[in-house]
Amino acid sequence: MNSTITTEKKTETASGAFHWRRWLWYVVLLVCVILSLTAFLPLLLVDWWWVRIGDFPRLQLLFCYVFVLLAIIPFCKRLSAKIAALALCAGIGIQLFWIFPYLTIAPNEVETAQSSNPETRLRIMTANVLQKNTNASAVLKLIDREQPDIVVLCEVNQRWISDLAALENKYAYHLTHPLENTYGIAFYCNLPVKSAEVRGLVKKDIPSIDVTIQLRSGKEVRLFAIHPNPPRPGEDTTKRDAELVLAGREVSQNKSAIVLGDLNDVGWSRTTNLFQEVSGLLDPRKGRGLFATFDATSWIWRYPLDYLFVSDDFRVAEIRTLPYIGSDHFPLLVELSYEPEAAATQEGPDLDVGDQKDAAEAVQSAREKHPAPE
Repeated sequence: MNSTITTEKKTETASGAFHWRRWLWYVVLLVCVILSLTAFLPLLLVDWWWVRIGDFPRLQLLFCYVFVLLAIIPFCKRLSAKIAALALCAGIGIQLFWIFPYLTIAPNEVETAQSSNPETRLRIMTANVLQKNTNASAVLKLIDREQPDIVVLCEVNQRWISDLAALENKYAYHLTHPLENTYGIAFYCNLPVKSAEVRGLVKKDIPSIDVTIQLRSGKEVRLFAIHPNPPRPGEDTTKRDAELVLAGREVSQNKSAIVLGDLNDVGWSRTTNLFQEVSGLLDPRKGRGLFATFDATSWIWRYPLDYLFVSDDFRVAEIRTLPYIGSDHFPLLVELSYEPEAAATQEGPDLDVGDQKDAAEAVQSAREKHPAPE
């Protein structure tokens, strides 16, 4: 009798363990399906926000794939487990494909400066200061310490411009366009400015700054500072994509050009690749690191959103993120060296027929969805 009861208990225990194990596998399988979608959906050539937002956490997703792949091991005898493992491995390959150019083991897209001539150097600092941030003193101290030739600030309103009034004495030229919609922008420069204009490439309330500066050597360089719309729930990326394409078109005819700012996009996205192809500009981060600037308040969810792209007649003397200033972005500092001979050894991406079509469609879509006011 006791033997029968013991056997029944063992059977019940085994049955319970079997059901627990089966339901655990269902949970793991569901996670695998969701993670696989995060790898494959961003391959779609659409501007839907819930697809394009998958461009951002590629590094974080890569770690998730590896972790879940390890969780599949206890279920490896199942056919569904083998299929799920293959899907995750494909996802790992996709994410590595996009991220690899920004790893330090990848080749530099922009060469390291060879000239030490100070007349060829251009030191630039760009930062999204966060409109609601009130720590202007941290920004001023950082600028005093780093001594950039050019400062570009995003998300400035009138309060920020007033709090940073000391910069108007420090820099010979300034062009500010404060707004209360988080798209205000400001430009400060201690080099000769040949022309300057505030422009709305897609919408007037999302301005950019278009300037031509003169280096100490006398060389004129066109600089575009932009801050397009980010992808957000309920709003596609049409305006952001179009603004990047339009900015790329603007500078593509200039031999020496720089585009910088908070682009609200990651370097490994299809949109940024298209921007580089349209503009012909190079990314100095490639081969040097991610230089994640957002979110400065999180240790996990960080992405490289603040950029500086250059023409092939520049080399890089220095690039680094700067300390916390109370914003959700870290500032980015880049020191360039104008070395025209570099154009013979480094080359921007080409714009083929397919890319031209994608660029034209991005601009046309923005014009149809967001027509300019009459």
